Amino acid sequence: MTAGNNMKIDPVKNCPFNRENSPFADVVLSSRARLARNLDGFPFVNRASLSDCREVASLVKHICDDIQEKEDLEWVNLDELDNLTTELFVERHLVSSTLAHASHPRAIAIGPELSRSVMINEEDHIRIQSLRPGLQLEEARKDVDTLDLRIEEIIAYAFDEDLGFLTACPTNVGTGARFSIMLHLPALRIIKDLQLVRNACEGMSLAIRGYQGEGSKAIADLYQVSNQVTLGYTEEQLCSVIANDFLPSVIKWEREGRKTILENQFSKLEDQTHRSLGLLKNARMLKLHEAMQCLGNIRLGVCTGLLENVDLPTINKLFIEIHPSHLRWEFGRDIPDDKLASFRSELIREKLQKC
Repeated sequence: MTAGNNMKIDPVKNCPFNRENSPFADVVLSSRARLARNLDGFPFVNRASLSDCREVASLVKHICDDIQEKEDLEWVNLDELDNLTTELFVERHLVSSTLAHASHPRAIAIGPELSRSVMINEEDHIRIQSLRPGLQLEEARKDVDTLDLRIEEIIAYAFDEDLGFLTACPTNVGTGARFSIMLHLPALRIIKDLQLVRNACEGMSLAIRGYQGEGSKAIADLYQVSNQVTLGYTEEQLCSVIANDFLPSVIKWEREGRKTILENQFSKLEDQTHRSLGLLKNARMLKLHEAMQCLGNIRLGVCTGLLENVDLPTINKLFIEIHPSHLRWEFGRDIPDDKLASFRSELIREKLQKC
């Protein structure tokens, strides 16, 4: 597929939820690190004129060009990108919906692995992001830090000696860092112990949200957990709160919950798993929510050993590939909305037959 600026994109490559032997992959689908930065001397994006945004984008493009050899980033002007590819980027969590649908000058610089990106003129002038499969929060942090230092060598950031990095949203002031993980917690939902996770989040100033982040509901028992504050902490401390203080207990609770279900609700779990697999293998029309929930049920079955002929990477990739823009990339960009359910079921049957 070729985007509007001749960028070659392969959305099948390096699914953010998928890699063989990802750390703690039975519970943690992905880890993300993000840094918010603004250029010194420019108004924040929400107060900037079109010419301000254009100038910021031009400056950051020159920076990306300068570090291209070391960091291998490709520049994409979003207003020159076709709608299908833009939405595909949103579905892959490479760009936010806010950035995708804005009208002011904006862009994204993307690494060839499609897991690292720099958003330009989103809520802040620059948002550096790294997305890794499994529990790799520290690796993602080091990735964004490296790129952050490269950029800062060339241009000055908006910074206050007392407050730290200045950002459009007050909750980002300080380090400007957001660390998040995508968790699959079906057992805790089934045994009604999700409140344990919510209590832990509240006690550690963490936010728990649905699959699409802020404002979204959980789907397929997928939850995003991220830090709520940045002021007064270092990036290392914020990362450690999630990776070392929060996650070990949650992983333990979920795994123990799965054992409890196997011991006490085996028949119910077996029925749910095989019923969901049967539906996905035979259905001719599947809505997104229904397909996601069935995939979540099957994933639990795989992780508990109830299904041996379905591999985890296939399920992880399908979480991404069954969304509308990915289906249109696979089967044709002109597919009308009322036909997506049919193509979704076709894709899922094809992938599961290969397991």
